[in-house]
Amino acid sequence: MMFPDDVISFSVIDLVFIWLGLGTFLLDLGTDAWVAFSFYWAGDYFWGSAVLVLVFFCSAVVQLFSWFWFAGDRQQLESFSNSGRLPKLKVTPGDRVLGLLHWLQLGFLVRYITALELGFRVYKEKETMGLQYAIYLACDISMLRLFESIFESAPQLTLMLYIIMQKNQVEIHQYFSLVASFISIVWALLDFHQSLRTSLSDKMRLRFKSAVPYFLCNLLLIWPRIISIALFATVFKQYIFLHLAIIWLPLFFWAWQQGTTFMNTFPEEVFYRGTVAVILYFTWLNIAEGRTFIRQIIYHSFMAVDCGILVGFWWLHRDPVLTDPYAVQLLIGTSSSYLIGVVVKCVYYKYLHPFVMAEHLFGTDETDSLQEDGFRSVGEDRPLMNERMKTFSNSFYSVPEEDRHVSKMEETKI
Repeated sequence: MMFPDDVISFSVIDLVFIWLGLGTFLLDLGTDAWVAFSFYWAGDYFWGSAVLVLVFFCSAVVQLFSWFWFAGDRQQLESFSNSGRLPKLKVTPGDRVLGLLHWLQLGFLVRYITALELGFRVYKEKETMGLQYAIYLACDISMLRLFESIFESAPQLTLMLYIIMQKNQVEIHQYFSLVASFISIVWALLDFHQSLRTSLSDKMRLRFKSAVPYFLCNLLLIWPRIISIALFATVFKQYIFLHLAIIWLPLFFWAWQQGTTFMNTFPEEVFYRGTVAVILYFTWLNIAEGRTFIRQIIYHSFMAVDCGILVGFWWLHRDPVLTDPYAVQLLIGTSSSYLIGVVVKCVYYKYLHPFVMAEHLFGTDETDSLQEDGFRSVGEDRPLMNERMKTFSNSFYSVPEEDRHVSKMEETKI
């Protein structure tokens, strides 16, 4: 079914989400440049270069995904364009120009510009095909933004915290970098969640009452993870990449075991699974169909143990003189933050999840099916479909086959 307020439209809220996503991206990029310049200006060439390496590595990963998706979607989009079912844009670069733009690390920005132009036209003119393509583009942007924020902001946060604790002082540019990176990560997760729900007709939009606790629980769960890694690096910096490899490998096999079919070719799929493993190193992401309650218990328990081990090694080998002013407070803060984050997440899914709120508002106990009619459904009648978002939507909101006729079901949670 479709909820009364779940109209088929591209609202001003959708435009705001795209603008805010672009804003956080540019803010994050600007603070990166400021931090790198500040290090070089102060003569810290090593740290300045480390920041730039992180930025360019992250950008390369995002551009690769963007190009893979452009190439994979070319045939479908050309078919729609030739039949006159795709809206004409002011600027439509060819394959060679697109390839050059991706080499110049500008492919992601091209997607933003296209989505904003088309989104504004759809909002003003209410064009049906433009509406489908606008949401198609917005979904890809939200996924790329998630990859970008985790690959760049999370490692940079770790690096900044490590430098601050090593020098035992904080510069003004580092404050801005910490805040911008944290906001970038959590906003990307929130925007991705909203895009998933926007792409389906039978999912109630993420409202403010739901968005706040979702934003909060992600913030509370991410920062203890990053701080624990930074603390461990201050005493065993030579082993931090070994730790990454040791944790990444089982996470990669976890992603492999899920049997994902997200990309168009097998090498691209392997690259995707490796990327997911890096994301899981920092935060939870569901990539396969089915109920994920047990998966989340295993994941958060595993991460809690790993964080405890990292912080424990730091506590045993730290410099008491340098760390005594903040050691106990930091230990209590990180552990309590993780615990509170788990509690907030449970409260969110129990009482504030959009599907739960929809049941209270409209008194429905329909199954959370992916086959309902409507523009944002994933049914066969939808002419232009983002297969990547369909895959994620099936992963996050699927119902096991044996439960499809049960009226009261548990929605798969991200």
